[in-house]
Order: sequence, then structure tokens, then C-alpha cells
Amino acid sequence: MATANFEEIFVTLKDGVAILAKETVTECAKQATAEGQKALTAMKSDLQRWYADVTLGELGKDDVEFLISGRKELTEMKALLQLGIAKIQLDKFKSGIINLTVNSICRIV
Repeated sequence: MATANFEEIFVTLKDGVAILAKETVTECAKQATAEGQKALTAMKSDLQRWYADVTLGELGKDDVEFLISGRKELTEMKALLQLGIAKIQLDKFKSGIINLTVNSICRIV
């Protein structure tokens, strides 16, 4: 059951990244969506494990936020920097992905 719930959450996360990209980096939303979804896909197994840990009460919201924030997939996003997206916009986009992910995974608590 946790796997099915995670898969639903993961689809919602990917959709959320598209919305977030349109709101934060409008001029490059398509590329930002692709980069954000690529980062989520690269982290999928970790996200699934952390989700399971949250459901078991082994991780809290702060723990999940710390783990996600340190992932290089989110901290780099070099392709977006090369497109000339302002660092402030890129930081808002990354922060939005982190918040969206943490809130989605920890919603069950």
C-alpha cells in the first residue's frame, strides 16, 4: 500500500514541478520542468525510502527537508544556469521543489 501511495505522490510531484516552473521561471518553464522532473526521477528511490521511513515514524519533516536539500540533483541544475536564468529565480524554483516534495512526503504525518 505504501508503494501505491508513493507512486501517486510521485506523479503529483512531477505535475507540481511543471506548475512551479511556470510560476517561477516563466521564460524557461519547459526546460525547468524537464530539469526538475529529471531531478525527481534521479531521487525517486531515495524519496520512496524516505516516504516509507516517514510512514513508520522514523523520519520527521525536518529530517526529510535536510535530506532533500542536500541532493546534488537539486543543487546543480546546470542546464538552467546555462540558459541564463537569474540565480534568484533558480533558487526560488529549487526551494519550491524542496518544499513541494517535503510537504507531499510528510503529508501523512
